Amino acid sequence: MLCDVFNIEELREHQDHAGKNILRGMSTVYNLPTGGGKTFAFWYALFYHWDTKSDALISALAVNSERDKMEDIFENTPGEDNRLKHRVVFVSPETALSNSFHEQVLRNKTFRNNCVELVINEAHCAKYGQPGKLLVRLPSGLPVLFASATMPEEVIKDILFKVGLIPECERVAVSNAKYNVALSIRVLQHPTTTYADLFSLFPTGENEGFPQTIIYMNSRTEVKQIQDFLRRHRPSHMPEDVFEFYHWNILETRKEYIQKGLQSGKLRCVIATDALGMDLDFQLYASYFGMSPFHGGISKDP
Repeated sequence: MLCDVFNIEELREHQDHAGKNILRGMSTVYNLPTGGGKTFAFWYALFYHWDTKSDALISALAVNSERDKMEDIFENTPGEDNRLKHRVVFVSPETALSNSFHEQVLRNKTFRNNCVELVINEAHCAKYGQPGKLLVRLPSGLPVLFASATMPEEVIKDILFKVGLIPECERVAVSNAKYNVALSIRVLQHPTTTYADLFSLFPTGENEGFPQTIIYMNSRTEVKQIQDFLRRHRPSHMPEDVFEFYHWNILETRKEYIQKGLQSGKLRCVIATDALGMDLDFQLYASYFGMSPFHGGISKDP
């Protein structure tokens, strides 16, 4: 059902594993690289019993501060106890630990009887306060999903110690190692506004092809300027349309053209903001460059 709602073919093994751990009442450390799909595991427990997509409506509420109306979490029905209006509550660590949230929400019998899991995203940010203080205010045995993309072993141990869980707590982890990636940094030899250091990207051999490259920059202006620079200084045997720029504001048809051009190999160099990346398999491309005017360096990942 979750796959139908989010229009995905199937869950990955780690998502299914983490979600099932929560259903089994097992607190879990969920260590997954950015973009790996942690969110599907967050929602897993809310979908396990539905049979039809028409049932899959999840109402959510964000409580950003103590000034928000926490009573909006509940609805009063004549002759009955409070009922929950929403199935998910997003709350900041500061608000979750506040006295008002404790009194109005965490101590509410209806909330406690219906609370199925606690998700702590970006769990490595232990500096936000005492997560253990929050857990003792929640129903005993409530499973917790600690999720982060940056949880080395020492951070995991610190988190589990602070919440009072055993070091052998269940873990679901996907390696962030990139064994085919290397990073090199070189001091810029020319003013950044000239883009002259990019001459090193051009092949030195006659009629040699341009290795497929993605250059990341911070602004739309920069990506357009670099495209023009590379087209202007390209070798005579190289067509200018192998260089393209990409940012969030270009037309969707243009985005699709560029993405397909990268995949087919027609485009040899795309200069982009961070808008490019979510839908690409980066194993296909040879090099990535990023220029930093603040540090005076140019980095390369072959």
